[in-house]
Amino acid sequence: MRRAVAVAAAVLGMGVADAFSLRYSQTHRAMPSAVRMTATMQNTEAAPASAEATPQTYTLSVTERARTVAQSCTSGTLCTLCQRDEEDGQNAPFGTHVDYVLDSAGCPVMLLSDQSLHTGNVQKSPRATLYTQMPVDPNTGAQIKAAMPRVSLVGKVVPVTDKDEIFALRTAYSVAHTYADRLIESPKFDFWKLEPERIYYVGGFGVQSTWVDRVEFETATADILALESNELVNKLNAEKQQDLRTLCVQFLGVDDTADFESVRVVAIDKLGMDLRVATDYGARTDEYRVGFLCSVFAMEDAKSEIFKIFQEAWEKEQGYEWEDMGPPVMKYAEDILK
Repeated sequence: MRRAVAVAAAVLGMGVADAFSLRYSQTHRAMPSAVRMTATMQNTEAAPASAEATPQTYTLSVTERARTVAQSCTSGTLCTLCQRDEEDGQNAPFGTHVDYVLDSAGCPVMLLSDQSLHTGNVQKSPRATLYTQMPVDPNTGAQIKAAMPRVSLVGKVVPVTDKDEIFALRTAYSVAHTYADRLIESPKFDFWKLEPERIYYVGGFGVQSTWVDRVEFETATADILALESNELVNKLNAEKQQDLRTLCVQFLGVDDTADFESVRVVAIDKLGMDLRVATDYGARTDEYRVGFLCSVFAMEDAKSEIFKIFQEAWEKEQGYEWEDMGPPVMKYAEDILK
């Protein structure tokens, strides 16, 4: 029922309050489904040791974040060891721009010219590093390059020789880089693969940075919303402030008084969204993770989950409550001056 109202409201261009005013004017509120996940991540008891179910997580792991960066980007800086004579900088790091696609095992595959200096370098010394960073959204003036997550993949660059793999790469590479159709057919260009041995992830300016397990990186799943979520973040911050404030009051425990300064959506991914809440007239800032209860496979799924969260916050504000109401919530950053 709640999903039906969410879809109807989206189609009709109605707000949460308008949609539910219509709904309650026509029928009594239905009882909530008995099958529902725990509503909060805070103060929950540990599951018995014999439990077989894997605990649900509502945040991307560091490995998933690193895989997301590597898979979302299609170009980076390839650093090889210069193989020219000593006076020209032999064995000095030599960085060049390259385009790539990521294969199923998380290896960047590049189309390199046999006349390029970096190709000559890896032919003599295959040790190399590929550095890539998430792009800044041109429609978001608040983003700065230094704050974007990045990853460095350290390993060896080897030629791709398997014919079946080359056949698949020709299609994948031409889709990602349409200019390369003619280059793929040229005998002077070949596919080369960087096989990562170590992976270093940096979350942004002044945030988490760490080495990532290579085996976990190979099987990690990237966030499918990575390149689309900024538009939704901007829309929510610009048009849904009242819904966001209601969410904060009803489910985050924020005191709805004059010192409630602002709330902003910081990020959205396939598992949930991050909120930054300023109180005490802007002097104090806390950050929260609000999880999605249903699987998200596309941007429309994320919109539906967010609308349902707004819907339940409005219902609770109107006095309609049930035992496990609300999304999973976790405070992950607290003002140090508190």
